[in-house]
Amino acid sequence: MTRPSKSDRRKAEHARFLEERIDTLFEELSFAIQWQRPSMLLVFYELEYIRKRAELALEKRLSEIGQQVLQIKVDEKHFDIPLLLSQRPDRDQAVYSVSGLSSGGGRAGANAYRALNMRREYFVDYSIRVIIWLVGDEAIELSRHAPDFWAFRHRVVELNDFSDPDEQIELYEALISELPKQAESFSARLELLSALAAQYQVKQAYDQSILRLKQGILIAKQLNNTVVLAKFWGNLGSVYRDLDQSTRAVRAYRKAIRLDPHDVKAWINLGDIYHIEKRLSDAIIAYKQAVLLDPQNSPANSSLVACYRLMGKDDLAEERRKLAYPTVENETEYNRAVFESVCGNTSKAIELLALALEKKQVGVNGVRHDPNLDFIRDDPRFKQLPGFAASNLKENEIG
Repeated sequence: MTRPSKSDRRKAEHARFLEERIDTLFEELSFAIQWQRPSMLLVFYELEYIRKRAELALEKRLSEIGQQVLQIKVDEKHFDIPLLLSQRPDRDQAVYSVSGLSSGGGRAGANAYRALNMRREYFVDYSIRVIIWLVGDEAIELSRHAPDFWAFRHRVVELNDFSDPDEQIELYEALISELPKQAESFSARLELLSALAAQYQVKQAYDQSILRLKQGILIAKQLNNTVVLAKFWGNLGSVYRDLDQSTRAVRAYRKAIRLDPHDVKAWINLGDIYHIEKRLSDAIIAYKQAVLLDPQNSPANSSLVACYRLMGKDDLAEERRKLAYPTVENETEYNRAVFESVCGNTSKAIELLALALEKKQVGVNGVRHDPNLDFIRDDPRFKQLPGFAASNLKENEIG
C-alpha cells in the first residue's frame, strides 16, 4: 500500500482540525437554537479561502435543522451590526455571518467595534445568533475598542492550526495543488500564493517568495484585477527591499502605485526605500501622498517626522509630531515604538519594540529594514533585543 505523501497528510490533519472547529460552532449554535437564546461567536482566521470552506460546511449542517446562514458584510454605511440585526424579521430562522469589521469607517476605523460595544445588549434582547469572523488585527482592534463586548461573547474559536512557518507552507502548497485549473479558482489561488510568498519571505527563502509573487502577477493580469495586481507588485517590492535590491524595489513599488494610486502602503514602502537611500526629499513626497490618502496613518506621519529631523527642519518635525501624536495613542506597540524613536525618546522606543517583538507584531528582518529605527540602533539596549546581538549582525545592520 502506498503511504500518503507529506502534503496529503498535512491536508488530512488540517481537514480534521477544521472539522473539530466546525463541530464546536455547530454545537454552540444548535443549543442556542434549541433553547431560543442568543449566541455570539468569534472566529479567528487567516485566509478567506479557509473561512469560506468553514462557512459552507457550517451552512450545510445548519440547514439540516432548519436554519439559514446569512452573510453580513460591514462597510461604512452598514457598520452598526447590533442595530441592523435587531431590525431583521428573520432572526428566528437565521445565523448571521459577519465579516469585515475593519471596514466600518470612523476615526481609526473603529465605528463597527464601538457599535458592538455600545449596543451589545441587543444580542441578548433580540436573541441574535451571530458569528463574527476576525482576520489580521481585527481581534486586537475588537478587544481594544469593544472591551465590554469582548467579555460579553460566548465562545472564541481559532481556525489557524499552525505552530511554525514550515507547517503553514506545507498546507498552503497542498491547498494550491488541489485547486482546479479553471478560472473560477483563480481568486483562491491568488490568496494562497500571496500567503505562501509571505511565509517564504519570513523564512528568508526569497527565491521561492519571488516565484510565488510572479505567478500571482500573471494570474492577476489575466483577471485584469488592478487592485490585486498592485498588491502583488507591492509585495514583490518588499522582498527586493529585504534583499537590499533597492532599484528593483523602487521599480516594483512604482508599478504598484501606477496600478492603484490609492494604495497607502505602496506609497509608504516607496518612501521607505528613498528614506533608506537618503533621498529624503523624494521620501517626503511619497509619505505626504500617503498622509493625504490617510491623514491618521501613524507610520507615514512618523516617517515624515524622521525625514524632517534628518534634514535639520526641526520646526516642521515638531509640527508633524504634534499632528501625529493623537493618532498614535491606540496604535500597536511597534508603531508606537517607531513614533518614540523618531521623536528621540530612546528608552520608551526600545521598551515598546521589545514588546512588539515578543508579541510577533514584526519580525527581526522588518526591524532591520525600518529606517525610522536608525535613531536608536546604536543604543546598547537595542543591540541586546532578541535577534539583534551585535555578534549576529553585520556592521551596516546595526547603524
